[in-house]
Amino acid sequence: MKTCFKTCFKRTLRIVAAAGIPALAACSSPNKPINEQGAASLASAAEMALLNQHDSLMARTQQLYMYKSKLAGYHTEAAAPYIHGLLAADGAMLAWMHQYKAPDTTAAPATRLAYFQQQRRVLDAVSQQFSSSIDSATRFTAAHPAPGDVPPPALSK
Repeated sequence: MKTCFKTCFKRTLRIVAAAGIPALAACSSPNKPINEQGAASLASAAEMALLNQHDSLMARTQQLYMYKSKLAGYHTEAAAPYIHGLLAADGAMLAWMHQYKAPDTTAAPATRLAYFQQQRRVLDAVSQQFSSSIDSATRFTAAHPAPGDVPPPALSK
């Protein structure tokens, strides 16, 4: 039973990781808001802040994947809740990217600003989920080093 769990879990983790990498490569956010005529508006500033937060989270996905891979190597069910937390954080980010649709610049500035502020709250929650899952995985791996991470005992003469 445990062997099946390990094998199935490893297979699932590989599939999820393989599916996530192209999604990351396809995700490109501009470093500037949608072009507007004249000076930058509050909506443009809110959009820029949102895109910067997105970019910051995308940079942390490497850390998230590193912990998923490391925990998968533990070959114990004790690591499963931490792996699930990391997968949920990654899924939340992918879901946010999938649903994000910036309003056209022809929309009323107040409408655009409200959308970006609402999306910022959603992305704040995703960011919290990222931090929480990575922090939990960090604490788990520190308290339960993998067999290869433990330094060998000193030999006595």
